[in-house]
Amino acid sequence: MRYIDLSYSINNSMPTYPSDPDVSIICEKNIDSHNSLLHSIKLGTHTGTHLDVPSHIIKGGKTIDCYPLSTFTGLAVKVEKNTYKQLDNIDKDINGIIYDSGHYKNYKNSNIYFGSDRPAIPMALIEKCIDHKIKFFGCDLPSVDASGSTAKPIHHKLLRSDIIIYEALNNLSQLPSLKPFLFYGFPLPLDKLDGSPVRAVACLE
Repeated sequence: MRYIDLSYSINNSMPTYPSDPDVSIICEKNIDSHNSLLHSIKLGTHTGTHLDVPSHIIKGGKTIDCYPLSTFTGLAVKVEKNTYKQLDNIDKDINGIIYDSGHYKNYKNSNIYFGSDRPAIPMALIEKCIDHKIKFFGCDLPSVDASGSTAKPIHHKLLRSDIIIYEALNNLSQLPSLKPFLFYGFPLPLDKLDGSPVRAVACLE
């Protein structure tokens, strides 16, 4: 087995969505003075590589604790703009679809990564996700919807179909296209919240 880390590191200098809080990691104890090392962490629930559940967009929607652990793992396939139409040719039951737009390569340039010119996710792909009755959809974009969107049509289509969303995935170029692999993206056990940073991992044979 080979493991591919699909997550970004969390640190004080990492980029965050323009309207979200910055990350603050502070050393509260040190070994010399306290005999142990301990830090406090302040960050938004949608910092870095993270997942969205319905309550993020839908008032009264399901929160993280409403989902069993099995929701956050399963057999997934990666697709791109020119390959997603071949999803119907996969002969295995898949639990998730990961969309590689190539945009993760701009992660270190916040103006581009969070900018208005980022790639759009084809609505036809979202319809396929719903048709396939998958559990989760992931992408390398900071949001599945266009920058500044208030209607958030893709969020609504997926989350109202009880498909959780992974955003800001990393290293998608290391995944094979249209070849199923095991995906893991467990949230923190946050009670009644709308999202969580995750350690997303792909397991390849």
